[in-house]
Amino acid sequence: MKSIKSKIIVFSILATLIPSVGLGVLSFQQNEVMINENVTRELRALANHASRELDLWTKDQVYIARELSTSKILIDGLSLTEQSHKNNLLSQPKILEHYLKSVHNKLETVLELTVVDTEGEVIASTIDSESLTPPPLQKNWPEYASIQGNVIIPPHWNTLHSTATFSISVPILSIDDFILGALIVTFDLHNIQSSLKDPIKSPPGDVLLLDQNGRVMLASNNLALETNQPATLDSQVLQRLQDNPGESEIFEGLHQQKMIGLAYASEKPPITIIASRSHESIYAAWVQQRNLFIGFISVLLLIVTTIAFRMGHAIVVPLERLISATEKIVKGDLNVELNTTQRNEMGQLTQMFNQMTDKLRQNQSEINAASAAMQLKNQLLETLSITDSLTGLYNRNKLNLIINDQLARYARNKRPFAVLMIDVDYFKTLNDSLGHIAGDEILATVANKIIHCIRSVDFAARYGGDEFILILTETTADEAMKTAERIRSQVASIHCNAINQTVEVTLSIGIIQSEPEDNSLTILLSRVDSALYEAKHAGRNQAYCMQPKTSVA
Repeated sequence: MKSIKSKIIVFSILATLIPSVGLGVLSFQQNEVMINENVTRELRALANHASRELDLWTKDQVYIARELSTSKILIDGLSLTEQSHKNNLLSQPKILEHYLKSVHNKLETVLELTVVDTEGEVIASTIDSESLTPPPLQKNWPEYASIQGNVIIPPHWNTLHSTATFSISVPILSIDDFILGALIVTFDLHNIQSSLKDPIKSPPGDVLLLDQNGRVMLASNNLALETNQPATLDSQVLQRLQDNPGESEIFEGLHQQKMIGLAYASEKPPITIIASRSHESIYAAWVQQRNLFIGFISVLLLIVTTIAFRMGHAIVVPLERLISATEKIVKGDLNVELNTTQRNEMGQLTQMFNQMTDKLRQNQSEINAASAAMQLKNQLLETLSITDSLTGLYNRNKLNLIINDQLARYARNKRPFAVLMIDVDYFKTLNDSLGHIAGDEILATVANKIIHCIRSVDFAARYGGDEFILILTETTADEAMKTAERIRSQVASIHCNAINQTVEVTLSIGIIQSEPEDNSLTILLSRVDSALYEAKHAGRNQAYCMQPKTSVA
């Protein structure tokens, strides 16, 4: 009898523990995966919001700096400064300094205004000469400025103002378009702090802005910084986040707190954006659920063991049937049904056994359904990872893969392909005058018309903002020119439903054909960007084709 009771107890424990713990572990693993996916999605939304706000804010500051640089007082002042130096006069710099200070008093976001000549020497500034430490400019900055226009100086910690700043150098041009000098405008990054997170729509978490050396310039939550000096994130942590942009990582935060976060890199200004949340706050509910599950399993095991011990006295004959049924379940056959006419303890155990197998079958069906749903979600996520959400075209990551593949094909078979870089002329003006909704509709319509103007073997991608890139496989520059003109004619008139009117849209298009020296993605994009610049420089609303240096055999 002792042997029978022991076997019944062991069987009852195993029959309860194995499926319960197995399903529990699987359920918690899936729950953990879903938590990670949700957190990653929320952190991406948080980082994307901060990136958009930073980009918009930077564009506003660039606009302010450009407007200031066109001041007649600055142009006349720099034109006369050289003559004033020759005559040992100081009146002109003093006039400029007085003008800068008067302008500075009207601009809340500006910390410093400094005017330098073409040699980088300070002519006038709103800061006293003793405290002035103007941001460094490249030695050849006039040449760089003549091509790029404004020059964004990387953000840094300004000890004079005890805050993070970044500066924009805008060339001051004479009436004849000669560079007389530059206006360096220094802005306080603290002004964007309130915009890093939307207090209503943004998911929970903190946003950090780091400079190129990993120092924290700004945080959405002031508690992230305890002193007026910038904190520094561990270099290995920063490198890991930068190597996997947009992918969540577990790391130790500024205050030795376990965090989950991800990073994005902004080019203008060169800042790393990190969105993070406390690991403890994310998994608090998960840990509580796990503890409840362990307690529930413990109670369940105790109950089953007690029942099995009491029923052991009455189970002798039906024992073989239960063992046989259990063996089937262990082998994976859940289609087990025991018939019983007993109304004693053995009959109750048999009923419970049948209920348990029903529950297992239901759980197995739910797991299969969940697995099928997860596969569909994975397919959707894979599509979203290579597609631009607004236009439906390929995104920049997919574009890089396409170009590298085309370069490899060209290296093997020497069959040329063409690259078109398309820019919507004056899109910012359209966006500001018609509204962002109309602007988005215009971009989506342009993308749709582009798709209808190219072949199924060609590729179209949104490069960024209002720029698109087309890869025309096995196509020469002359053939690509025809495609470009077809696209320009198709988008010349677009009906915008958001404002219920027709909008005239023009495009500037740069065209190149692959050449032997195109041995990297960077070189190829640089050449097509130069072609686009020529199209804009020639007056926009046209296509410029950079003819290949070598003819195709």
